[in-house]
Amino acid sequence: MTHNQEFKVYIITSGDILRFFVIEIILGTVTYSIALKLFHNVLLASAGGWAGTEGIKRLNTLRKFL
Repeated sequence: MTHNQEFKVYIITSGDILRFFVIEIILGTVTYSIALKLFHNVLLASAGGWAGTEGIKRLNTLRKFL
């Protein structure tokens, strides 16, 4: 029996950390605030904040393919 011992190294750059901070924290807060002002409901604002953040991430991914 052979043992396949793999050692994986994940490299996290400062650009990855900055992109996470900007997209998740800042844009998430902005989309949550906008949704809260539109819907006047915390649950809908939370869903709107999540949907807005995910939408921005997917648009960025789609733009790379085009």
